[in-house]
Order: sequence, then C-alpha cells, then structure tokens
Amino acid sequence: MSRYNMKTVPMLALGAVGAFATLGVANNADPYARVSETDAGEVTLEMCERTFVPIDGDGPRIHLISAIHIADKPFYEGMQVVLESYDSVLFEGVKPAGLDAIDSELSDQDKANATQDRLALLLDIAGGFFQTHNRLPENIAEMIDESEPRIADVVDSIKSDGWGQLIRSTRTTTTIDNEVTEMTIAFRSLGADRTLGGEGLDADIERVSKSYLPSDTRKASPEGIQTQMANALHVAFQLDEMDMTGKDWVNADIDIDTLQSQLAEMGEDNAMILQLIEGNSFQAKLIGFVLKFIERSPMMSSMMKLAMMDMLALLESSDMMSQFGAIEEVILNGRNDIVIEYLKAELEAHPEHNDIAIFYGAAHMPGIEEVILGELGYEFESDTWAQAMTVNIKDTGLSEGQVKMMRNMIKNSLEQQF
Repeated sequence: MSRYNMKTVPMLALGAVGAFATLGVANNADPYARVSETDAGEVTLEMCERTFVPIDGDGPRIHLISAIHIADKPFYEGMQVVLESYDSVLFEGVKPAGLDAIDSELSDQDKANATQDRLALLLDIAGGFFQTHNRLPENIAEMIDESEPRIADVVDSIKSDGWGQLIRSTRTTTTIDNEVTEMTIAFRSLGADRTLGGEGLDADIERVSKSYLPSDTRKASPEGIQTQMANALHVAFQLDEMDMTGKDWVNADIDIDTLQSQLAEMGEDNAMILQLIEGNSFQAKLIGFVLKFIERSPMMSSMMKLAMMDMLALLESSDMMSQFGAIEEVILNGRNDIVIEYLKAELEAHPEHNDIAIFYGAAHMPGIEEVILGELGYEFESDTWAQAMTVNIKDTGLSEGQVKMMRNMIKNSLEQQF
C-alpha cells in the first residue's frame, strides 16, 4: 500500500451527518442510523447528529455527527454547511505517518523518529508530484505552490522537522550518455543541534528518493472500493465533495503505519482489509468488476443501494462488530480511544469554544457517547437527522411485495450469520 494517497487512504466508516428535526430524549442505546419509509414508496437512510451539553453548564456543546463516505450529493452539501458552523471539527480518516504535529516537549529521540516519518511522507508526496507533472519538484515551496490545495496544505504542515527547523530539499539531475536524465530529490533535517553534520541525535537526517526518468510512465492509482461503490450506486464519495482542510478541522485518527502494524499483529488476513479497501488486491479487483457491471444497470444499482442502506442500519443495531476481533479491537475501539484523546485535548485547549463536532462513523458513536456522558460529565440535549441516501422502490423494477421479501431475506440472512 502506498504510504500516502489522499483519495484512497481508507476511512472505514459507516455513518453520516445530522439534519434539522429534534426528537425525543436519547440514551446510549438509541441509534445513529435508521431507515425510514414513506407511503410514496421512498426508502431513506437517515443519519443522526446527537448533541450533548455539560451538566454544570461550563463548556462547549459536543456534537456527535455520524459520517458515511458514500451518500447522495446533497447530503454532503448540507454536511459541509453544518460542520463549518462549529468552532472545531474532529474528523475521521486514517492518515499517513508523519502528518501529526510534533510536540515540542518530546525527547530528541522521539523528535528524530517523527522527523523520519515526515521525510518519508515528503518523498511519497514528491513521487505523486512526479506522476502529475512528469518531473520532480525543485523544492518544498514548489510542492506547495503547484499541488492541489489538499496536498499543498499537508506539505505546508510538515515542512519543519521535530525541532521546528525548516526541512531542506535538494533536487539532483544526472545526464547519462548525453541522452537520459535521471532525477532524484532529497529531504534533510539538521538534527537536534540544528547545524550541518554531527553525531548521534545531532547528526543530519536525510532521505533520498529513487531515481526518476522522464520516460517513466504515469501510473494511475487504483480506485478504492469506496469510490467504486459510489459509482455503482450513482452516489457521491465524501472526499470528492467535502473540503476538510479548514484550520479548525483536525484529523483525529490513527496513522496508516500504526493501523497496518496492529492489524498484522492480529493476523495476516486482517492486514488484507486495507488492501481490499484501497483496491490493490485480487479480491478488490474482482469486486470492482462486479461493481462496474452493477453501475451499468439502473435497476441493479437501485436494488444494491437499497440493500446497503438496510445493511448499514442493521450493522449498527446488532452486535456484528463483536464477531470480528481485529475490526472491533483495532478499527473500532482503538480509534475511539484516539478521537477521545483528541476531544479531551480540544476541550482543554479551547474552553472558549461553543461547539465541537466529532465527525466519525456511526459504529464508533455509542462508545464515544458513553465517555461523553460518563467521564466528561455531559448530558443529552437533542437529536437531529438528515437524509443520506434515498431509493424509490419503483426504480428497482420490482413490486413493493418483491422488494419487501428481498429486504427481509437479507436481514434474516445477516441475523443468522451474526
């Protein structure tokens, strides 16, 4: 798996964002996703935003806004407006190693380790720059100036090493036999002593790219399963629709290296989960072939969309996640611990804030809610709901009775399995 790909780093979520109709009192058993139906034959997946207030009245409101990474496009338009109205947003998204801020209180060894991750990440981004421009960037400034905003913001945030010094960059070109020109780029930190040379932790830290040739073909990144699923269902993909680069938006999630390591520790098959989502594995390619077939059939697309809506709602209301040890322990509980730590830090750093949003998958929300209601001393205020995906039964090409039978079969099958 590539260490860094803004479009395909998996986000592994199930939910979406709130809407505008306040409901009754909630408790920890209340859902964050539900399916509703109308007499006109429309079936809708709705996602919840649950708001909590401090019992003693001292502190910001906390909004648990469940995220879903494929949905109808209007849903994301409304989600952007809602989230931008809050003081800060802690959002889900497995990220590349090296992206986190480096604490000035860390030891020199930890700063050196974090700097190594940053240099590796810069090399990956430089490789992406080559794929786009057919040349390596001259320096970090050009990487910022000539990259798309999402990438430019990342480079700008990691341009300094663990000691707060700007990372140096050098592009080298070598002509071979007066014909072929090789290109490499190197990124260097001056180490703990902030001067050239040195030994131990004072030594320079440098990472050099592979050699690139002008004739190297551009390789298109494989579409991830989430993108292929969005295309098959004729819906939108969150990363294509939302701007999550605002200064008050915090990527409060695990990094890809740690996630891969933890999954691998629990068995090789668990590590394959990431390859499947990114689209590199044989299984992912096979699923992609089926999804392309579904995409070409409006009726099949509508049927699959309806089935997915039911499955997402059922997944949250059942104990299915507990049947998958690695998924529950690493992808669910482990990442909950991370976002809760980010929330505590945000509450401490910004007591003046009025509203803090956590934008995470619906399956994560009950665990996060439990901490908010217990350890953090909050109480429920209100629920709001929004339409994430809608299907009209007539679009499936089946009768209402046939659709009902199909949905019951899927539900019963899943309940028997788990």
